Amino acid sequence: MKPYDQHRPKGEQIREMFDHIAPAYDRLNDIMSFRIARLWRKKMAGIVARMYPKRILDLATGTGDMAIVLARRIHEAQITGADPSEGMLEVAKRKISKKRLGNRIKLEVAQAESLPYENGTFDAVTVVFGVRNFHDIAAGLKEMHRVLRRKGMVFIMEFSMPRGKIFGTVYRFYFRKWLPFVGGKVSGDKSAYTYLPESVVEFPDWETFTQLLWECGYANVKSKALFFGIARIYKGEKR
Repeated sequence: MKPYDQHRPKGEQIREMFDHIAPAYDRLNDIMSFRIARLWRKKMAGIVARMYPKRILDLATGTGDMAIVLARRIHEAQITGADPSEGMLEVAKRKISKKRLGNRIKLEVAQAESLPYENGTFDAVTVVFGVRNFHDIAAGLKEMHRVLRRKGMVFIMEFSMPRGKIFGTVYRFYFRKWLPFVGGKVSGDKSAYTYLPESVVEFPDWETFTQLLWECGYANVKSKALFFGIARIYKGEKR
C-alpha cells in the first residue's frame, strides 16, 4: 500500500507524507497512543542498554524521540539518527538542540535500502515504527545487517494486529475509523492517517517477520509482545 498514488514509487511518497505531517506528528502520536508509546521507547532503550553499545544507528528516526531516549539511557553511546524525511529531521534537530544532546546525536538524511555507511560501522541498529514504511523491507533489513559489526544487534519495535476477538475488533475500529478521522483533522492529511493504520494491517504477522529476519542474516531472533499484542519488540544478532 502507498499513501497517495499507487503508480508513484513508495519511497518518494513516504518522504512527501512525513514532510507534510511533521509539524503535527509528535502531538498526534501522544494523542493516539495515549502517551503509551513513550513508555515503550524507554522499555526498548533498556533492552538495548544491556549490550552496552558505543555506536548506535537509529533508523527511521523521524522526530528523534528514540534517539533522545537512547542518549539519555546509554550515556557512553554516540547515536546517528537517519531518516529520509528532511521535514521530520528538522523537528528532531530542534528537540535535540533544546535538550542539549547535539554532541551525542548526529542527524542524517538516509534511505533504509541504501545506507551511506561502511560495513560494520554500528554496534546496534534500532527502528521504531518505521520498518513497515520501507519500500523494500527485506532490502532494508539486509542493509541494517551490513552496517552492523559482527555480533551486533538489531532492535525493532513495530505495530502488530492483536488476535483476541473482542480486543482485536475494538482495535481495528479504532485504527481504521477513529485514527484516520482524528489524524486527518489535526494534520490536514487524511490520506496519511489512512495509510498508516492500513500499513499495520498489511505488515507481516510476528511469526512471518521473525522468519524474514532470520532469512536476512540474523540469529537468535526473539520478540516480545506489548500491551495485548498491539506492538512487538524484535531483536536479533548479526550472523
